Amino acid sequence: MDEKARKDLVESLLPVVRAAGAAILAHRRTPLPFRFKNDASPVTVADLESEAIIRRTCAGLFPAIRLVSEEDASSYEAGIPSTCLLVDPLDGTKEFISGREDFTVNIALIENGAPSAGIIFAPALDRMFFTSGSGKLVVMDHEDTREILGGVVADQRAQPLILTSRSHLDPHTAEVVKHLQSTNVRQVGSSLKFALIAAGEADLYLRLAPTMVWDSAAGQALIEAAGGVVLRPDGIRLPYLAEMKNEGFVAACTISLAERVLMLIRSLRNTGPPD
Repeated sequence: MDEKARKDLVESLLPVVRAAGAAILAHRRTPLPFRFKNDASPVTVADLESEAIIRRTCAGLFPAIRLVSEEDASSYEAGIPSTCLLVDPLDGTKEFISGREDFTVNIALIENGAPSAGIIFAPALDRMFFTSGSGKLVVMDHEDTREILGGVVADQRAQPLILTSRSHLDPHTAEVVKHLQSTNVRQVGSSLKFALIAAGEADLYLRLAPTMVWDSAAGQALIEAAGGVVLRPDGIRLPYLAEMKNEGFVAACTISLAERVLMLIRSLRNTGPPD
């Protein structure tokens, strides 16, 4: 897909994502029953309504592009196609159920096994982050819009602002964060962590336990558009090929910060925690 087609696709998706967000918010102030899926994660009617809006609209707008979504198991039985729309209709369901604001709607365009465009919308905050992969990130806060050109975001804080998962902080990740010795650590739910790094409002997010591809794809597109990186623990760019899970990642505003963290991860794995 060329740059213009990618830009047109993203612009067509923005009202779709807003409509999905509005459907989620309609359930926010009422008691919401939920059930647990096979992986023990919760799902609500808000997840399913958001999924239905996105799937129905994308089928009309982009009939030739396969849609792979968290809430439709049949869409990923055969893995990820090389080109597809990868969707999480409500990322941060636990935060949503608990009444917090840090939940999102995620859509990424995957081309040749990599995210080439992405959208993250935080409906409760009315914050939209998107890129069509042209080295530019757009951030919409209510009525304000700003652009971030690739390479502008940099780790200029005296101590990097590290974001960790509110609901899924695993022991390995916690150990690495502890050894980074930063007093600047904040818990945030959902893919909003990626968006905050891309927007220059945080510096680092690491997750060293398995995650699903729809948890990271849109966020990776945003961070890379802003000049940052999302790497596997072995230093390779996080891929989107056949597997639905990845084994963890380091998302950082600069390659230098990512390399510093990867060096620490390797050190802890090889020698154990230092004295």
